[in-house]
Amino acid sequence: MKIGLALGGGGARGFAHLGVIARLAELGVPIHCVSGTSIGAIVGGILAAGSIDRAFAWCREPDWKKIPRLFFETHFTGKALIKGDQIAKILREFIPVGAFEELKMPFAAVAADLCTGERVVMRSGDLISAVRASMSIPGVFCPVERDGRILVDGGLLDPLPVAACRDLGADVVIAVDINPPVAPSAVKPFSKINIVDVLLGTFRIFNREMTRRAFYDDGGAPDVLIAPAVGDVLALDFRRGDRIIELGRNAVDERREELGKLLEDLQRGDE
Repeated sequence: MKIGLALGGGGARGFAHLGVIARLAELGVPIHCVSGTSIGAIVGGILAAGSIDRAFAWCREPDWKKIPRLFFETHFTGKALIKGDQIAKILREFIPVGAFEELKMPFAAVAADLCTGERVVMRSGDLISAVRASMSIPGVFCPVERDGRILVDGGLLDPLPVAACRDLGADVVIAVDINPPVAPSAVKPFSKINIVDVLLGTFRIFNREMTRRAFYDDGGAPDVLIAPAVGDVLALDFRRGDRIIELGRNAVDERREELGKLLEDLQRGDE
């Protein structure tokens, strides 16, 4: 029996994915393949490359090192607020392989075709461009041109890529949803809302609605759903990495009973 991990989008809330991965490993839950959308594609690519420790080390960096490297760009574009060259550079540091075929486990990154509206699942070829495409929130990050398509964030169509994970060969899918309702403490007063808040807030609404439709209308629910309590974390709040990681770990513990049964089934299958 193969266990797959589907990692959803949600910006800085994706630090919770790291906590989930760490806790699953401690509990002895093996991961045989991984799919991801947006920040989930970043973490999924890092996991599949076998370099997850680099992500934990980056989370421990002080904010004055971390935040400027993410968002400071010396080149600008008319297509979005952030061109994304700096993000691509950081991705190459985290994911030290050039192509999907070099990864240690099967991996899929999900994006959306801006022209056709099609869901695009990338499983081969250049890895960094695929991950960059998957996380390109429209208006915030510049779209990516890949294989003749103009690609943007997969959260528009598939914010929690369970089906993509099953297509990789997973018999059982553990999904991590990091888009709960916004906590009242995270709501900004009207006077402090800016264009980025509007874009990200709109995108979060899209994510939640598309996840609901996939689960309940299209039968795309995972076998185990892990939902970290990250409702008070804003999409670009990368300053609380350790706390968000811990929320991911806690969310796994809330599913210990389901995971225990999963491990029992896995052991019976190996006998």
